[in-house]
Amino acid sequence: MSTTPTAPAPDAAADLDRLYAYAAWMLGDRTAALAAVRSAVATSGSGSLHERLPTLRTAVLAQAAAQHHTPASQRERLDTILRTGTSLSMKMGHPALRSDLRRLPILLTGFMQSCLIGAVQTLQPAQRELFVLLVVLGLPEAEVQELLDSPRAFSSLKSRAMTSFEGYLGPRCGHLHPANPCQCPNRLQIALEQDFIELPEHEATSDRYPAGCFTDFRRMFAALPALRLTAGLRAELGG
Repeated sequence: MSTTPTAPAPDAAADLDRLYAYAAWMLGDRTAALAAVRSAVATSGSGSLHERLPTLRTAVLAQAAAQHHTPASQRERLDTILRTGTSLSMKMGHPALRSDLRRLPILLTGFMQSCLIGAVQTLQPAQRELFVLLVVLGLPEAEVQELLDSPRAFSSLKSRAMTSFEGYLGPRCGHLHPANPCQCPNRLQIALEQDFIELPEHEATSDRYPAGCFTDFRRMFAALPALRLTAGLRAELGG
């Protein structure tokens, strides 16, 4: 007799999403991120984000350290994929729209998520982790310092991470400065043709694309829809 997984409590579901987001932003590979979360949940059992995160960190940091790309090569890769060629506006007849303009915000959200995940990969792993915990997940600084167990190095690591990220994205992203050349709607078709946009089946899509310009990248990340697992998968992992 088959049974349907019981949906986890709202807090447990949110914690699973944040565990997954941590792994996805750290690795830049959402399939590998899901595998890492599955393993961490199986190992650590039930618990809060802070109880499960140390187990996940061990696996994720090892994978991040083994990645072959350098910050410089990642910047070059992103610029080659997204910022070459002529900007184009999506046409109604484009196959990705499936003759339904209501799909456009989903694609734009997916594009922005994929682009920023790629941009975070331009940071060294230690800087990347601080950035993910502090900016992407929005954890308080005191919690991040305790988690990283390096209070003396925190300030300098934070400064390098923020400066490096702003230095790369600041002159490029139209969400940060309206005169910048990379505007999501005009680069969407290029991103689709390059198979750059990820919309994994294990994630819930969002149509809450945050159009417009933000005064700083922290506000931009706060407006960006978070990565979320599908309800069925959350129930499976959290049950």
